[in-house]
Amino acid sequence: MKKLLMSACLAALVTACATAQPSAPTPAQCAALRLVPSELRVGDGALDRGFIGSVSLVDVDGDGDLDIYASRGYDTSPGVTTLHLDRSMLYLNDGAGHFSRDEANALSNATEPASGSTWGDVDHDGDLDAFVSTELGRPDAFYRNLGGGRFAREQLGEATSTRGGNFTSSWADIDDDGDLDLVSGGPALEPAEPNLVYRNDGGQFVRVTDTPIANGASNPGAVLWADVDNDGDQDFFVANSDISRMSGLSAGASETSQLYRNEGGWRFTRTAGQGFDEAAYPSLGAAFGDIDNDGDLDLLLAAQPGGDLPNGQHRRFRNQIFRNDGAGAFTRDASFSSPEFSDLASGGVFADFDQDGDLDLIVAGFNAGIFLYANDGAAGFTPVMDAALTGLVTSHASMASGDIDGDGDLDVVVANWGDTPGGKYALVLTNETPTCGQAVRIRLRDAHGAPDPIGARVTLVSRGPHGERRQIREAMGQTTFRAQSGDQLFFGLPAIERPVRLEIRWPGGATQIVQRISTGALNEIRTPQLEPGAAAR
Repeated sequence: MKKLLMSACLAALVTACATAQPSAPTPAQCAALRLVPSELRVGDGALDRGFIGSVSLVDVDGDGDLDIYASRGYDTSPGVTTLHLDRSMLYLNDGAGHFSRDEANALSNATEPASGSTWGDVDHDGDLDAFVSTELGRPDAFYRNLGGGRFAREQLGEATSTRGGNFTSSWADIDDDGDLDLVSGGPALEPAEPNLVYRNDGGQFVRVTDTPIANGASNPGAVLWADVDNDGDQDFFVANSDISRMSGLSAGASETSQLYRNEGGWRFTRTAGQGFDEAAYPSLGAAFGDIDNDGDLDLLLAAQPGGDLPNGQHRRFRNQIFRNDGAGAFTRDASFSSPEFSDLASGGVFADFDQDGDLDLIVAGFNAGIFLYANDGAAGFTPVMDAALTGLVTSHASMASGDIDGDGDLDVVVANWGDTPGGKYALVLTNETPTCGQAVRIRLRDAHGAPDPIGARVTLVSRGPHGERRQIREAMGQTTFRAQSGDQLFFGLPAIERPVRLEIRWPGGATQIVQRISTGALNEIRTPQLEPGAAAR
């Protein structure tokens, strides 16, 4: 009961070298970014309103379009005295962005307070399985994809028998042995606990406790895997906050975000001297993206928590961007200007919305609006003043991007926890930005047929009148707090540039060069049958 009260209380509180590309269109040359919001409703919407903590965009049935999984928690609206668990829901896409509820699916009939999902081909059968984080001291859940989007809830060793207040999870091949391991992030808004780390042993998941990435008893938000130091393996980033101490409980072992460098063989080193590892930046959400096209992954850090805290303090925070030096050392970008959040900022997405060859940014906050930024081509972000988005002041909880309606650009879905009786609807932000370039759409298939295997990295090399441009994308099991985006390997390209080649690094280290690249049409590429570290053309 103490944990339940703590959760309800905290839920009420909730915050290389960069070189300009001269051939890139500038914001003055490109039309303004425009994302048009609508509520995710099917029919009368009776089953679509609720306490939606997370959204993931994933092709659950293998038909080539992105479906939506909205995991839901529990009623935290004012005056609630009895715990009411909400019902998660799977939405199937008809290919044009029209959704139907799959109400009979096992994913739509969970009885736990769900909090985020991560998707990957755990059993090597070519389709994507789901792991769903669960709050309030309950075990997490695993759903095996039986094909065609049919799911069965199954046990997954200690990963589904260990209790915890877990808010987010991510698959990753932590030990580079060819199968997916798992981290289930600890309680972001409940009393501090460690991350739950699991090694995949022949399909059963065994907890690993003697590892730094367990992160101590803390309050983690986003748990992200990415190759931040460009050495070919997956490093671990976890966003931490100081919410336990600020709520009058024991301080967390980590109250700032941490980056753990992967040394191989389950050995990790906590990096020191990072710009984000400061008391001024308690955080909940995060996202990676190469904002300056210099060949490394930069970082968005979403502030948390603000508002009126139990100790009587009132705090406001701003989101921050940190630039990567190429070796995994991050420095705050003082040029980025974020609005103040008096409650939590739940995360964001880097995506090339106008297809001009650089990553734009969208962020949202709890009891705040949605904020969109256009990349100016030199990694500067210009706010897009759109009252239709900034005026949507409500309880945004997470977001994911992907081409929902099949028109060749990236849309966004935003979860909405719903701090009013009956909850709220999730939002669909349809991209109606006039294109400023061309799309290069990539879908990788591993040896088992699974799409975009986690840990794969793709570099698109293009050439224009002013030289060469290099863009990188990396497939991840979690892209921001509680969410997994689809179309993670989507590129935009200015019309005056032509694609030259794709440089693909598959999980395990095999590399491949592809020189025949279509713009507009989907480029589907299967893994070569190579030994790790070998190369193919």
